[in-house]
Amino acid sequence: MEPPATRRGGSMPAPLRLSLSVAPGNASAFDLWRSAMSPLYALDAPDARARASFAAELTGYMFGDVAIASSHSSAAVFERTAQTIARSGIDNISLLLYADGGCALDAEGRATEVHAGDVCFFDMTRRSTVRASDYGNLSIVLPRALLAPYVTDIDGLHGRILRSSTPLNTMLAGHLRTLFAEAPALGLSDFRAAARATAALIAAFAGPSADGRNAIARANAAASLQAARRTIEANLRNPELGPGFVCQQLGMSRAKLYRLFEPIGGVRHYIQQRRMRRAYQAITDPARARERVSAIAARCGFSNASVFSRAFREAYGVSPTELRGVVRTGTAGIGLSGDSGFGTMRRWLLGLDAAGR
Repeated sequence: MEPPATRRGGSMPAPLRLSLSVAPGNASAFDLWRSAMSPLYALDAPDARARASFAAELTGYMFGDVAIASSHSSAAVFERTAQTIARSGIDNISLLLYADGGCALDAEGRATEVHAGDVCFFDMTRRSTVRASDYGNLSIVLPRALLAPYVTDIDGLHGRILRSSTPLNTMLAGHLRTLFAEAPALGLSDFRAAARATAALIAAFAGPSADGRNAIARANAAASLQAARRTIEANLRNPELGPGFVCQQLGMSRAKLYRLFEPIGGVRHYIQQRRMRRAYQAITDPARARERVSAIAARCGFSNASVFSRAFREAYGVSPTELRGVVRTGTAGIGLSGDSGFGTMRRWLLGLDAAGR
């Protein structure tokens, strides 16, 4: 990790810079990279020989809940499964610009090829599999809440490709390259403004293409889903929160609610995911180190502490008490080699360092 030499944007914090690399021949190199990436994807290489010769490097800049990174890597398979989604609780949209190489992409059963120069979009609450050859790419991770005011059909972005031959690709790709080049000198306020410009460019790609009743229907569906998400987020501590509660609050039928959430795993799954995410953040918050786990469970909408503990272990692989002990000893999120950069990247992806340093 390196602090930038200069910054703009007044007194707002400078970015957190991460420089990570793994070299072939190091027995733990692939496992180290896989651990750092685990909040985003279950990562593997094509075979044992590829794992042994695996090499990768990343330079990234983290601005609160937004990040941009340049990566180069050996061939790998990235899979975002239902289990990975539940464990991480990430609610972001990711854009990848392939500078070199490409991938075979499967987005919930929709298969396509991504080539050098293409930009692809990923909704991190949805399943996907990426089979990449040796590649170099530029990626930006944006919170859904930042994109939502700009993009009419935000839930239609997942798996979409903006091909290199289109003028909008040229504009968006150029913008991302400039943003990455300027990142070391930007403060948080400047970068957030640039991220909003990114959202506007995405809207130019994703929003205006539909017309007539289809556009109205999609806009209404997107607005309804966003309203349902806001209702869920505001009522996570309410043990009565469920499909019936959401329908009552929004005056919506169960059938419509289920259709809205079906692409992202269902409404019950989404509620559970958001509750577990909030509980994870509370348990790892040093300011709440003395708060009883049962109190945190109740505040996150779990009426039974034992049920909560079992669900938490299933989602994160440790009990709430065990996780709190790991955080207390300062070992949470540390990569297999003990390299703090990999640990910091993993913690940021889990939302533990989203507020910055």
